[in-house]
Amino acid sequence: MRHEPVNEQGVVLLFGMLAAELSYIVEAVQNGFPDCEAKRRISPTRWQRVLIEFEFESRNFRDHGHPATGCDIIVCWRHNWPNCPPHLEIVELCSVLTGTNARIMASND
Repeated sequence: MRHEPVNEQGVVLLFGMLAAELSYIVEAVQNGFPDCEAKRRISPTRWQRVLIEFEFESRNFRDHGHPATGCDIIVCWRHNWPNCPPHLEIVELCSVLTGTNARIMASND
């Protein structure tokens, strides 16, 4: 991607581009809650099924009225929900890219 995401659909695209590098395999994507079913590598030979909700900002999860159950992970561009329920894992893609941005950009040149 040439520029950072500006909406939820950009987050979906970016996650799709990074999924393998982040040790995820996307199984299904849908319009309803949760947005994505995936598997996450938890060891060299073990995978864990996870349910993912995509949001541009993490607090949109709350603002959209999603239930706190039925989802394992919020994948967002920016994590800005300080009182997020502790059982929800947050994958903040802008932070993920901070460590990998140079390598990703070099491979795209």
